[in-house]
Order: sequence, then C-alpha cells, then structure tokens
Amino acid sequence: MAGDLAEFLHSVCARCGKTYAQISIESGISISTLSRAASGKRRPKLEVVQAFVRACGGSPSELRKAERLWRRTPAASSSAAPDGQPGVRWHDPASLCEAHHLGEAMRTALRLSGSPSLRAVSERATASGLSLSRSTLGDALRPGAVPTLQVFCVFMQVIGHFPGSPVAGYDAAAWEDAWVRVQARRQPRARGGGPGSSGVKVLQARGGRAKESGGRRAGGRRPRLAQAQAWVRPGPLRALKDWLHELYLEAGAPSLTDITASIRMDDSLDSAPKRDSVNRLLRSSHLLSVQGDAVAVAVAMARMAGLDPVAAGGMARELWISAAAVRPWGHAVGDVVDPLALGVRETFALPESRQELPVLVPYVRRQHDQVLERIVERAVDGHSALVVARGLRATGKTRSCWEAMQALPAGWRIWFPADPSKGALVVEAIAQAGPGSVVWLDRIDRYLDPGQCHVAGMVQAEISEALHDPRRAPVLVIGTVSASAGVLTRAGGSTSGAATAARTMIEDAAVDVPDLFTGAELADLADAAGQDPRLALADANARGSVAQFLSTNRNADPLLKVQVLHTAMTQGDTDALLMGGALLQASGHRKEAATWYQRAAEAGDRQALEPAAVLLSENGTAYEAIAWLRDLAATGDAEAALTAARRLSREGRNDEAIEFYQQAARAGGSSHALRAAAALMQRSGRAAEAVEWLRGRAAAGDASALRETAHVLWATGDVTRAVTFYSEAGAAGDVGAWREGAERLQSLGRDDEAIMMYRAAVRKGDGLSARPLADLLLSEGRREEALGFYLQAAEQGDAVAMHQAAALYRLAGCVEEALQWYGRAADQGDTASLVHIGVMHRGRGDIEAALAAFTKAADLRERDAYREAVWMLWDCGRLDRAFNWLGHRADTGDRRAVREMADLLREVGRLPEALEWYLRSAGLGSLYAARHAAQLQSLMSARETEQGDSR
Repeated sequence: MAGDLAEFLHSVCARCGKTYAQISIESGISISTLSRAASGKRRPKLEVVQAFVRACGGSPSELRKAERLWRRTPAASSSAAPDGQPGVRWHDPASLCEAHHLGEAMRTALRLSGSPSLRAVSERATASGLSLSRSTLGDALRPGAVPTLQVFCVFMQVIGHFPGSPVAGYDAAAWEDAWVRVQARRQPRARGGGPGSSGVKVLQARGGRAKESGGRRAGGRRPRLAQAQAWVRPGPLRALKDWLHELYLEAGAPSLTDITASIRMDDSLDSAPKRDSVNRLLRSSHLLSVQGDAVAVAVAMARMAGLDPVAAGGMARELWISAAAVRPWGHAVGDVVDPLALGVRETFALPESRQELPVLVPYVRRQHDQVLERIVERAVDGHSALVVARGLRATGKTRSCWEAMQALPAGWRIWFPADPSKGALVVEAIAQAGPGSVVWLDRIDRYLDPGQCHVAGMVQAEISEALHDPRRAPVLVIGTVSASAGVLTRAGGSTSGAATAARTMIEDAAVDVPDLFTGAELADLADAAGQDPRLALADANARGSVAQFLSTNRNADPLLKVQVLHTAMTQGDTDALLMGGALLQASGHRKEAATWYQRAAEAGDRQALEPAAVLLSENGTAYEAIAWLRDLAATGDAEAALTAARRLSREGRNDEAIEFYQQAARAGGSSHALRAAAALMQRSGRAAEAVEWLRGRAAAGDASALRETAHVLWATGDVTRAVTFYSEAGAAGDVGAWREGAERLQSLGRDDEAIMMYRAAVRKGDGLSARPLADLLLSEGRREEALGFYLQAAEQGDAVAMHQAAALYRLAGCVEEALQWYGRAADQGDTASLVHIGVMHRGRGDIEAALAAFTKAADLRERDAYREAVWMLWDCGRLDRAFNWLGHRADTGDRRAVREMADLLREVGRLPEALEWYLRSAGLGSLYAARHAAQLQSLMSARETEQGDSR
C-alpha cells in the first residue's frame, strides 16, 4: 500500500511539472521530507501528504484520494516501544551518543506523548514560564537537525507533562547531561547514511548516480570538523542554505581551498568563485549576487560526494532563483525617514506662520533618553534587547524611541506592522528577525495582550526566542505602551497566564517617560525655543506638559460649541454629532468627543458605539464605558450588547462577555452574537451549557442555533449528535448546514453518509453542493451519477464542473457532448479545455479544427497547446507548417514559441538553427534555453573535434 501512495504522489507531482524545491517553498516542508514521502519506503505523516497534494494544485477529490491511500498504508514497523506501542523505539538518556540521537529522541517523545501539535507544546511551555516558539521547535524536529541545549532541555521538560509521555520519569539533569555528552564526542557525519544525507537523496533520484563509498577522505587524512551553519531567515534562502549545508556534509566537510581547487579544475563551469565567496555562500546568512557561483560550488561538492553534478547544478539554480525573488525583510533603517509612519505624533501647525515649519519640532533631550541610547548602543555592540517606552498618553514615548533609533548604523533593517490588526504577520516578522534587525511595535500591548490579540502567546514566545538565540543577535525590539493599558492595570485575579507573562515582559523592559519636564529639561526647552515658534509657545504655555501641548491641535473648529451640540441633539441630526465627535477627537478634545459620540449612539446611530466606548475607556473610565453600553443594551439595543461583549472579551472578562452576547442574541442581533457566545462558552469549559442554551434558542425559533449547536458538539468530539443537529438545521431551511455536515463527514472518511447529506442539500436547491457531491461520487467510481451532478453545477456557470462533465462524456465515447461542454468551459476561461478540444479534433482527423483550438489556447498562454500543435503537424507530415506556425507566433512576441521552435529544430537534427533559437530564447530570459544552448554548443564542439580527429 505504501507503493500505491508513493505512485499517486509521483503522478500528481509529474502532472503539475514542479520540482521538489518549488513544492518545498509553497508547502513549507523540507525537500528531504518530500523526497521520503514519495519514495514509498515508509508511510509519511498525513499533514505532509496533504501539503504535498495542495502544493501540486491537487483537486479536492485528489486530496481525498491521497487521504484514503494514506489510511490504507500501514505504518513502518520497528522495535517495540514502551506500553506496547509498535513502530517507535524509545531512547533512554544514557543511550544517546550521536548527534542525530538528540533529534530522534525529541521526535519519539512527541509521538509517544500523543503527537500534540507544535502550537500545543509551545503554549504549554509559555504557561510554564518557558520559551519555545513553534518555528524553533519545528526546526529542531526536522530530520538531520541538531537542537541547541536550551531547546532540547525545554522541550523534554514540557513534553513530560503530556499524558502517556515516557519523559515524565526522568529529571532535567539527565537530558542536559546527555546533550553535553553528545556534543563532547561529536564528529562530522558519515557520508553513507547519516541524518545530513537525507536532503541530497533528491540528487540521486534525479541524477540516477549512486554515491561512491568512503567519501573524500583519501590517504587516511583526519576528517575535518564541519563548520557551524549561520542562522538564516525562514523561506527560500534557508532552503538553499540548508540544502548546500547537507551537500557540504555529504562531501565530508571539505575545506574552502579544496572546493575552490575543484571548481578551477572544471572547465564546464561558467563561474569560478574565490574562497571568500564560497565562505559567504556556506557560512553566512546572505545570498550571493552571482547565480553561477552557487551553481559552481554545488557542482564541486556533488562531485566530492559522488552525486550527480548536473542534477546538483540544476537544483542550486532553481533554489537560487527562488531565493533571489523574495523581497528583503523590512526596510533599510536609512530609508525610513517618515516618523509619522511609526506612530510619532505630528506637531500642531501654525496657519499664521510665514515660514514653512517641519512636521516635528527640534528634539529636546530628556533624562530617559540616556537609558534608551545605552540600550541602542548595546544592540550595536551585538546584544539583543527589548525596550518598551512606558508613559501616559502623549508624553513623547514614540518620539523618544525614534530619536534613539537614529544612532543605528547603516546595514540595519527595520520592520513595523502596516496593519496592526493582523497579529499573525507580527509573529512571522519576529520569527524572521536576524542579526541587525529592529522590530518596531508601537503600542506593543496590542500584540502581547491576549485580550486584544488572539496570537499574543505566540508573539511573546517569538520575542523571547529572538532575544535569547545567540545566532540571531543583535535583534532590537522597540515598543511603546500606555501606563494605563489594560494588560498592566487589569486585576491579577482575572488575568490568564499569557496576560501575566505579557505584563512581566513589558515591566522588565520598561523605560518610564514622565509626563512633566524637569527643571533642567525646561531650561533646555527655553534655550531651544528660538529654533521653532511652536517650541516658544510650549515654553510659555505648556506648564511642564510639553509633549502633550505640542501634539494637541491648537486650531479646533470654533463652531464646536455647546449650542451646536444642543441643536444637533434636539433635531436628531446624528451625522452632525458624528462629524463633531470626529473633529473634536482630531483636535485632542477626547472627553468632549466621547460625549458627542454617546449622544449620536443614543439617537440611534450604531457607528458611534465603538468610538464612544473607546474614548470613554482611554479617558480612564473603562467602567463607565461598560455601564453606558449596559444601559443601552437593557433598552433592547443588540449592537450595544455586542460592542460591550467584544470589549469584555478582549479584557479577558469572559463570563460577563457571554452574558452580553446572549443578550444580543435575544434582542435579535445577527447570527454572529449566537456564534460568539457559543464559542466563548466552549473555550471557557462550558460546552454542555452552550449546547443547552443553543437548543433553547432553536426552540424559540432561531434557525441558526441548530447549526451552532452542531459546531459545538463537533468541537467537543460528539460526532454522532453533531451530525444529527446538522441534519435538523438543514431540514429547518439552513441548507448550508447539510453541506457543512457533509464536508465534515467526508474528512472522517464516512463518504456514504456525506453523499446522503450532499444529496439532501442539492434537493433543497443548494447549488454549491452539486460539484463536491459529483467529485465524491466520481472518486467512488460512480461515473453516471457524478455526471448528472456535474451537469447540474455546470448549468449554474461552474467552469470546473463543465470540464469534468466533458471529460466523463469523452470517456463514455460521447464526442459531440464532450466537445460542447469543453467549449462552454473554454468560454468561461478554462484554457485546458481548449487543448482537450484540439486533441479530440486531432483524433477525428480534423487537423484544421485542432490547430484552431491549439492556436486559441496558445494565445491564452496555455503551455501544453504548443507541444500538442507542433507534434500533431509533425505526425501528419506537415513539418514546414509547424515551423511556419511557431515562427509566426515568435514574430508576434510569443516567448514560448521561440523555445518550442528551438526544441523542434533540435529534434529534427537542425542543430545550428536550433542553437540560434535557443540563444534567442535565452536572451528573452529563459534559463531552460540557456542551459540547452550550452549543452548544444558542447555537443557541436565535440562533433567538430571528432570529425577533425577522423581526418
């Protein structure tokens, strides 16, 4: 059965035409893991199979077929494991003696502990006060990776808390001793089959050339110790560096001199990098600017390792191109010249001023600036750090950080979130922060507080990992936080472990920014007052609150008076109230703005609810905000109840949030209130109560409550009852519930039940269920039934269904029907259908119709159309017409036609002409053509030499 799965994966990969390197980049799975998955030697993980098929563009039916083949594939047998678990061999700490044993012990412990997800392990570590990010853990668990002491010991300590874990019986000292013992005797990996060899098996598969035994250690020379690999940001560049490092180890860790000497001896290479370039390629985190250098090094090391040098050069070229296409992380520090983009408040404008004033006034240094400058200096010296400027609103926190950052040298890069609401991007950016990186997080509590950010725990873990990994130093994380932020002021009894960790992280890194200037600072302000009239105004009027004075708009609209507010209220003009609130907020009058927003909301404008609540909370009256929303909700205002629930949920006050969500649902709010209440009850451990409440809502006539009940039951593992509620919801008119239930049953392999639910949905008019039902029937071999549902979906404009229906008609021999549906699919933009039309016309002998279809597909850049058209004309003895067809397309600027012309000329033996066309295609940017041009030149030169020798 393992062979069936491997054969299927090979067919999917061959159909999409992608290399393992391209699939690795799209799926996030290493090349070696993909190669092993398709080898058929053992059953891969299900998530690897799923990612493999998705990256190859597999259809839902192909994905389900892969899952079925995976379930039928037996796991590889091995030595008996503890507790009678076959296929897993446990490693006692005392038995660990080689470097690869460390990673094997971690992977075995993970499997024997129930195979928890990396997120679960990372969150358990955070709850225990430890740091172990998912990205770091994923790297350590990769086959061939050697974990650091901290990662190894923390993982073993955390995994021991999972049920059934064999690690629970050992103390932490045993694992630390094992790691130290392994590192003390660590030698370069053997070339025959160590962990490092897995990544280069791809070369063997592609090149077909077996490695020589014994490696490169000729003459009994003592083996060299492999140099440590530099830290590289996750992505295509890391894939290139990891692959080259595995190749380097396979070659026996040769010296730089040996590599450069091997390159110089190979006249077929286009580039001859020197020692420093080879050193940067193998041991730095940078990408060489010359592709040929990477190819040359890979070819040289492949020869040393006894692997196929041609395959190695091709893979190095593909990986280099992928790495070069990636945009650099963040921005160069020198390129960030707009402080407002980082959250610095703009100084107020003076309309009556005759001179053009800058956005910011000249900076007056304060006492806390010395602390910030020392932290930045330490970062420049190579020490990672987190610094958080803490103070009240508008005290100059962000401006202080901006001024301190100006001391960073050229070469440093900075990243800041373009959209603060997307916490996942923050997690990804911090995970990619390496040496010389600044992560700028204005209002850092938005990302660390679990009440505001759903991935707060991951952000905390990634920051901790970045600061404590010496390979990534220096990393500087700069943040600001309000002294009244909820994560700092929330009562200890109502906070979660993640919130406590966030508060501790902020307080440990805080640099306080006072709201009032000291006497010495006011004296400095007076000295600088002559440089800018706004500083002079602050010196005369600020009374110590200089930063707040400078950031407040001094030109508020004079029409915003109490009389205007009264008029708008009496007339019920909510637009005027909203506009007035916005103007007051922009001018810094936040308390007055809150009042205007409140009056707009009370007059019935739902848009004013959120800004009113935000301003009430920011003004230090969070309790007043909730009380005001509660009063509105009591009058039957569902939106007010929803707003209150969201705010309470962000603050971690789940019980109160649930009450407001339920109140919103009773008041006739959207289904969102129902769903949010159920989800929050489930997360709070009140799943049974959620089910009873939802059933009550369903009895009261709320149709959406039945589907929400099914969601909760499914999440708690009660599949049977969940399916029942999905069916009841569908029968009550929610046809989407039938489709959702069918999809969930299908994911469990219960295809017969899924077919029944899909049918029920289709009968009730759910057009979205027709094609998935047809896909499922087709995967079961029930073609006639599948065709009927494909036609039903096709009549609703589904191009994929049209294509599938045409394919089934074609299999059944119904040529006209197949052509009709392929034609309709092509009209919907399905270019592959045009190729099928051409193939069918060719089979009927209608060459002109076939060529017309292929031409139309080629016009739409369908790559298969070229080859089909050319070989059809060749088979029919119309080779001249094939040349004319390709030549005409090439003259119109079709790059693909140029390359196909070169291939055709080569096939018919007209090599000089083929070389001209390959060079023309290479000049248009085709690496394929450049490679074939080089091969053709070599071939022609060899033939000329042979002819000369024969004479």
